[in-house]
Amino acid sequence: MHLNNEPFQLMKNGIKTIEIRLNDEKRQDIKSGDCIIFENLESKETLKVIVIETVVFTSFQSLLKQYSNKEIGAKSEDQLSQKIAAIYQIYSQTDELHYGALAIRVEVV
Repeated sequence: MHLNNEPFQLMKNGIKTIEIRLNDEKRQDIKSGDCIIFENLESKETLKVIVIETVVFTSFQSLLKQYSNKEIGAKSEDQLSQKIAAIYQIYSQTDELHYGALAIRVEVV
């Protein structure tokens, strides 16, 4: 999976422990114990993580209410509306309604 530099670095440093994705067909196969290789979109560096758990939500809003800003790699001052707006720059609301949202709790190997 690809990650922008900032969330990649936060995950690499053990700060960001929840990766947020659309719960599409590809992500529905992810389960606890799986390994994921994240690739930094800028540097092409890779990071191997183990999936601790996956939790499916009906919406990104319900997912974001469940986790702290630190866990998801957001700035401490970011409000819910800002986080949702950032996600909608990546995923469409139509896809969200169709697939739902997925929280992937990871641990760096």
